[in-house]
Amino acid sequence: MKYYYNKIEKNYVNEPLMDEIEKYAEIILEGDIPQISYNSYAHFYKNGSRKEFEHEYFERRKQLTALGLYLQLNNSRKAIDYFQELLWAISNEFSWCLAAHLSYGEDSFEGKPSEVIDLFSAETAQTLCEILIIHEDKLDNILCNHIKKQIRDRVIYPFMNRDWEWETAAHNWSAVCSGCIGIVALLIEKEEKQKLILDKVEKALDYYIKGFGDDGVTLEGIGYWSYGFGYYIYYKALKNTIYSQVDEKYKDKVKAIANFPQSIQISEEEFVPFSDVPPNMTLPSGLISYLYNEYNINVPLIKKISSFDFDHCYRWAHISRNLWWTSEKVLDKKLTNISCYFEDAQWMIHRKDKMFFAIKGGSNYEPHNHNDVGSFIAAIDGEIILTDLGAGAYSKGYFGSERYTYTHTRSSWHSVPIINNHEQEETKEKSVIIKHRVTNKSVNFELELSAVYPSVEIDKFYRKVDFENDKCAVVIEDTILLQDTISINEGFISYIRPEFIKDGEIVWRGTKGNIILRYNHILFDYLIEEQEVTNHYNEVVSVYRLGLIMTNKSKESITQFKIYYQIE
Repeated sequence: MKYYYNKIEKNYVNEPLMDEIEKYAEIILEGDIPQISYNSYAHFYKNGSRKEFEHEYFERRKQLTALGLYLQLNNSRKAIDYFQELLWAISNEFSWCLAAHLSYGEDSFEGKPSEVIDLFSAETAQTLCEILIIHEDKLDNILCNHIKKQIRDRVIYPFMNRDWEWETAAHNWSAVCSGCIGIVALLIEKEEKQKLILDKVEKALDYYIKGFGDDGVTLEGIGYWSYGFGYYIYYKALKNTIYSQVDEKYKDKVKAIANFPQSIQISEEEFVPFSDVPPNMTLPSGLISYLYNEYNINVPLIKKISSFDFDHCYRWAHISRNLWWTSEKVLDKKLTNISCYFEDAQWMIHRKDKMFFAIKGGSNYEPHNHNDVGSFIAAIDGEIILTDLGAGAYSKGYFGSERYTYTHTRSSWHSVPIINNHEQEETKEKSVIIKHRVTNKSVNFELELSAVYPSVEIDKFYRKVDFENDKCAVVIEDTILLQDTISINEGFISYIRPEFIKDGEIVWRGTKGNIILRYNHILFDYLIEEQEVTNHYNEVVSVYRLGLIMTNKSKESITQFKIYYQIE
C-alpha cells in the first residue's frame, strides 16, 4: 500500500469522496479565504466558549484539505493561485494552536503563541509538509521555502528545545503531536537531525502505547481511537515505507488496539459511547483498510468510503488516507455476534442478533473521564435506547474544575444510582470485578462499586447483571449495604422520553423496537426528568432521566430490574 500519491485516478471505491471534494472546491474558488478574528480569541478567554474560534479555524483547514486533494485531480491555474494564497494565510497565522490551548495573562497572551505545540499546530505542520511534497511542482519555490521555515520555527525547534507535558501522556496527545512531528522529520529533515527528532518522537509514542492495557481498549472513546491511534499508524506507515522495515515493537498490543472498534460497534455510525464519544461517529475507511492489510483485523461495518464531512475538523491525515488507501476489501462487512470481556478496562460487551448490551467498571479517573462506573447501555438493531450521553460541547469549564457539573459527565445522568443524595465522584479506585462469564446461553457480570461513592459510608454495593439470550432480557440486581439508612434513586438515561404503561412497567419506544423496564412498584416511585443539553456539535437536544426512587428506607437494599428487548 503506497503511502501517498501525487496524482489520483477515479475508481468506483473513491468516486463518492472525489465528487464531494470537486464540488466543494468549486464553491471555495468562488468565495474568500476564511478569516480568524481577534474576537474569536476573545470569546474563549473572556467567556470560555470554544465554538467561535474553532468555526473559523476549521473552515480554513477544510479548504486546505479539500484543495490539497483537489489538485491531485485538477491543475487549474485558478485553483493553484487560490491555494497559494490560502497556504500563505495559514503559514502566517498568529498561532497554529486552538485558542483553548494557549495561555492567557490578565492583559496579554503568555509566552510565544506561535511556538506552542498542541494537537492542531502539530497537525498543521504535518499537513503543510505533505502538501509541499505532493505539490512542489505546482507551488512557487519562495512560498515553499517560507512554509518549511515556519514549520521548523513553530514546531520542530520548539519540540527539540524543551520537554512538553504531552510527551509523557498516556492518551491521544502524545500520539498525535509526536506522530505529526515524526512525519515532518521523515519528509524534510536530513539523516542526522532526523534521527535526533525521531528518537524523541519514539519515546513519546512509547508512552502512548503503554497507556493501553493488553485488551486494546481506548478509554477515551472510539473518536479518540481514530484520532490517537490513527496518527500513530500514519507515522509508523511512513517510517516503515521509507526504511523498508516493519516495526515489531508492541506488535501484539497494537493488533489488539486495531481490533477494538469492531468489538464495540452497534451500527455503522454508533459505537459504545462511554467517555467523550460524539454522536454519529464513523470510522476513517483508509485507516481501517490499512489495518486490515497489515494486521488482518476483524473489520467493522463500513458501507462505503468515508465522506468528506465525516470528521468535523477536516483533518488532512484522515481524509487523504481515506482517498488514497480505502479498499473494497473492507466495505460492507457484516457485524457478527460477539460476547467479550475487556479485562483491563473492565467492560463487558454483548452483541447478539439485534440485541446489544454493554456495561463498564473501571474507575472515575480515566482519560476524558465521566463519573460512570457501573453504567450500562442497551440497543436494538443499531439504535441505542438506554444510552450514555457521550461527549458534551467542549469549553473551558468542561476541561476544568467545573467538569462534573455538566450533564454529560456527572454520574446522575448515567445509568447508576444516586445514594443518599450523593453522586459518584472522581476517584482513582477501580471497581472490583466479582464475576464475568460468557456462555452460549447467557452473559454474567458482577462488580463492587462502593469506592466510587466516597461521600457515602457504604459497606458494600454490588451490581449484578445477567443477560439471558433466549428471553431477550437482562436482569440487573443492586445490593447496597450502608451503616446508615439508605435512600436510593436509580437512574436510566435516554434520548427517548420514557412512557408509563402500568404500575411497575415503563417503556422506551425506539424506531426498531422497544425497551421495557419492569420493577417492583411497591418499593419504588418513578420520576421522569427532562433536560436540554448542548452536544459535542453544539446542537441542543433533549435528554431524559427515569428515576426510580425508593419509598422505604433501611440499611440494606436488594432490588431487581428486568429490561426486556421487544424487537419489531
